[in-house]
Amino acid sequence: MALPTLAQRAGRVLVTAALALAAALGGAAPAHADFGTDYHDPVTAAKPLTRPDTRSCTVEAMHDRPFRSGYGNPPDTPYTATVSPPADCPGPWSAVVLDLRGSVAGRQFDRLFTVRIGGVEVLLSSTPEPSRDGIEWHTEHDLTRYAALLDRPQPFAFDLANVVDDTYTGVFTITATLTFYTASAAHPAARTADRVLTTAPFGLTQAAPASSSDLVFPPNLERLTAEVYARGGGACEEFAYASAPDEFVRANPGLGWCGKGPFRELRLSVDGRTAGAVQPYPVIYTGGWDPLLWRPTQGIFAFELPAYRLDLTPYVGLLTDGRPHRIGIEVNAAESQSNDLWTGQVNLLATLDRGSARTTGALTEHAVADHAAVSTALTDHGGGSGDWQVTAARHDLARGWVQTSHGRITTEVREDLAFTSRQALRDSGNDLVLHNTADLTHTVATWGGGPRRTTTVHESEPLDVTYRYAHDAAGGSDQRTAMELGYHRDTTEATGAHVLTRATVDHVLRPSAHRADGTATVRTGSSYEDYRSTGPEGPYHRTITTLDGWLTSDNLTER
Repeated sequence: MALPTLAQRAGRVLVTAALALAAALGGAAPAHADFGTDYHDPVTAAKPLTRPDTRSCTVEAMHDRPFRSGYGNPPDTPYTATVSPPADCPGPWSAVVLDLRGSVAGRQFDRLFTVRIGGVEVLLSSTPEPSRDGIEWHTEHDLTRYAALLDRPQPFAFDLANVVDDTYTGVFTITATLTFYTASAAHPAARTADRVLTTAPFGLTQAAPASSSDLVFPPNLERLTAEVYARGGGACEEFAYASAPDEFVRANPGLGWCGKGPFRELRLSVDGRTAGAVQPYPVIYTGGWDPLLWRPTQGIFAFELPAYRLDLTPYVGLLTDGRPHRIGIEVNAAESQSNDLWTGQVNLLATLDRGSARTTGALTEHAVADHAAVSTALTDHGGGSGDWQVTAARHDLARGWVQTSHGRITTEVREDLAFTSRQALRDSGNDLVLHNTADLTHTVATWGGGPRRTTTVHESEPLDVTYRYAHDAAGGSDQRTAMELGYHRDTTEATGAHVLTRATVDHVLRPSAHRADGTATVRTGSSYEDYRSTGPEGPYHRTITTLDGWLTSDNLTER
């Protein structure tokens, strides 16, 4: 997935550079040779899930399942089974957690996979790339919000399309379990949606940028939240955040650079009316840009891609008539190449009014833009060099009320986005400096039947990349890559002017890699990762440093 795409995106800029970079990144030598025959198992500084200390029961959905060929006849994916709630730990539960434990050895690309329960996508993830001796990894994912699905037997599907041949030998072997935690006075049953609905999986391209599904919602619907699982794939859309404006691409046809600019958003609609948009985080997988960057740390969200959320409660009054309503998803701009697309699925988490047979309501204000406001400033220096800055902004507002058994409840949703991408490209793509920032603020306020309640989430998503590649007449090459990835979130919940809770996350990852071939061979990589969080569960702070595939420090200072 990631190695060939970078070779295509960055390496084809000059013929000689393309050949050298394709060899370095595309696998002319076994990937495991980069750091010898082994490196540390994947590790992260991110905070693990906080699990209740109540009685629990574990259900195994899949045991040591090998994934060799997703394109065979027949393919070995998706793996399907049935998962049932444990009789010894009946709901309602305080938490439900999915644990995945995998192993792989040899040589293999990173692969994406999905987990679905009852047809609902509950996890979008990717795999690490292996060493020759083999690595093991563990991913945990909170499934508590899907509890309404899990109180009865449901089909389970695990879809990982792998390829094994004489060159790529790594077989992913994975075990999947669900652990159900009972409720107690200290850990009461979680407040979750009463129903979970879902659209069909979507695939969006420039030629077919929209998809929709018709859904019938419960007549006593009170609150509704959409979550969007999405990822860009192919030689360009995996790296959409680094794409150039179309004007620069047209002026430099021999460069092979990807177009459509660096800004992507997925717009959600209700019965044809734009209801909001999500802007995907620039997830970089364990083969992205240079695999040496991600051994043994992984990019932020690489093993647990976000489910982007939109509060659709202002639209509830339009959806309780028992008729089908169309939920649509559309991508703003994507490459038209046949292998470039955005895939994913939309889930709808519905909370019901148990005290009434039917709710009614109205959408009273709708100021949601059909498109973000995007502007581009470009300076083309000629000869495959240029500078550009792309900005995008949204300031959306939706307000509506729902008449419930406990009064008329009004919900107001505000979404604000400020996105900037600055890129400096030199030497036909062999010298690139990228600075991206995205600042998002989500505010949901409700009133009626009590004081005004407000939840505000501010997210900041910086990405800096410096990439330089040089070659000499003798065929030697030198490639250096450095990055800084970040994710920062500040969440406050307030009643009136009184702040009830505040929680923060500050996650920073700085990997760098150097590879050279010629008079000397260099394969080295290092990383610094810092994760800090505060909130009702208490402070957490962990810092990890690595060198050439191994931990050099691991400090957990608060817990």
